[in-house]
Amino acid sequence: MEQTKNTAELFTLHKPGKPYTDKYNVVFDGELIVEGSRDPEPDLARALKARDITGTVTVLDGHTGKPRTVINIEKAAKITTVEAGNGPRFVKYRKETVLEAPSAGEDRSAA
Repeated sequence: MEQTKNTAELFTLHKPGKPYTDKYNVVFDGELIVEGSRDPEPDLARALKARDITGTVTVLDGHTGKPRTVINIEKAAKITTVEAGNGPRFVKYRKETVLEAPSAGEDRSAA
């Protein structure tokens, strides 16, 4: 496995008439490797781990270039974020439990 320290750029997706969405794109080494993610850091970690890249990655704001987070690829690849009664929390990632479902604020009748 390639042990490395790299950077990735995180871009917020915008909808016309709304200041932000809850989805992000991530660009790593000039390539879009995570698209439309609600959980971009763990999704980035899984994408990098699948490419045999380990170590840490610094996530930069794609618009300002300022650092947002530094993540340990191997550790972050094992978790995901879920909404709980008291706010978001980290849980063990299981591929079969991740569904593309509307967030709490979205209209579920169209889904």
